Amino acid sequence: MDNVNYASGLTPPEYKCSLCGKTGVKLWRPYQTMCPDLFCAECAAKDQGKDISTMDAKGLRHDGRVPTDTIGWLVPAVPDEEGTGYWGYTSVPAEGVEWWQALSK
Repeated sequence: MDNVNYASGLTPPEYKCSLCGKTGVKLWRPYQTMCPDLFCAECAAKDQGKDISTMDAKGLRHDGRVPTDTIGWLVPAVPDEEGTGYWGYTSVPAEGVEWWQALSK
């Protein structure tokens, strides 16, 4: 994957949904995978059998409990800046979180 410059707000060319090919949007990946398939919100919801109708612009789903950015077992796919992989779910730096949340859903 190409390097990622969080400040640019752009996504690398390889950052696309594995099912529908959508680019330039928030993507999710399976939890704890090295070379994951990536899913846009709609494909993630179908794959996981989850309702995303309450999802806000930052990618948070509000279902009456604590807001979450996960969709079933899928977590936000935030690439590291070197383009070598994806941050662990609880290890994403603030700049990466802001980059991901600013993407379209």
